[in-house]
Amino acid sequence: MEEDTQKNWENVLHRNVCPNCGSSELITDSKSGEIYCSKCGFVLSRLYDRGQEWREFGDEESESRDRAGSPLSPLVHDLGFTTSLEFGTKSAAGRGLTSEELSRAQRMRVWQERGRASTANERNLMVAMRYITHLADQLNLGKNIIVRAARIYREALEMGLVRGRPINSMAAAVVYAACRSSEVPRTLKEVAAKAGLRKKEVARSYRNILKAMENEKMPISDPIIYISKVASKLKLGPDIERETLKIINVARSKKTTSGKDPMGLVAAAMYMATLRLGINSVTQKQIAEAANVTEVTVRNRFKGLKEVVSQ
Repeated sequence: MEEDTQKNWENVLHRNVCPNCGSSELITDSKSGEIYCSKCGFVLSRLYDRGQEWREFGDEESESRDRAGSPLSPLVHDLGFTTSLEFGTKSAAGRGLTSEELSRAQRMRVWQERGRASTANERNLMVAMRYITHLADQLNLGKNIIVRAARIYREALEMGLVRGRPINSMAAAVVYAACRSSEVPRTLKEVAAKAGLRKKEVARSYRNILKAMENEKMPISDPIIYISKVASKLKLGPDIERETLKIINVARSKKTTSGKDPMGLVAAAMYMATLRLGINSVTQKQIAEAANVTEVTVRNRFKGLKEVVSQ
């Protein structure tokens, strides 16, 4: 349908006929870059010069002439299209503003901020992007993870998954999904704790996102990516990390790691590695706390690993 409309529009331009009144008296304005009808004023098309306006001969000159604005960002609800009124005490002419003018400018900023989000989806995005950015800061995540989470949230919003669900739990779910897809070592329990939510709430929202996004395949959580994280918390050396990796690879080769919590496996394998290397300065409780699991989980996974590795 859209292709047919585009073809019809191109045919109209090719015939040089106004689609509004049928007049053939069209004018091309080189200053505004518009083609419009001289009779009814209907604008048929806009011309775009995709080349550079100038030549630059150095980085400093290029930066001084750059006035294209900041790039589009999915972290802003309107992608950064809208402008904002800056805070200042002087006018464009350099004259100081009076108190009445300053208060008027402040009122204009308030109304401009309110007008930026006119629909429910835009208001939802404004709140969600703040949640996502704040949660990512709490988890020490990079900008690529934040951008990925923002894009997943936008897709979920377009599919109607956010309606009727808490924004904070959906924001936490997309942050976890972004970490999972990028193989960043952040567990669901850790994300939920930083978001101030229960693990079940975030898990429910995460499952809803996965069900709706059939084309989005999340990789299986690999316990190997958590080894360095746990070891750094315990201030253990690379020899412990290497031994832990060997134990997990042996268990994986015998297909006994599927369906197990990756943090529990890492904690049990690291505890076994300390016993093998004769390091007694780290207790089972300390390893469990560093991996954010219980001691019971470590003991149960340790028994299973011991049976598999000893074979």
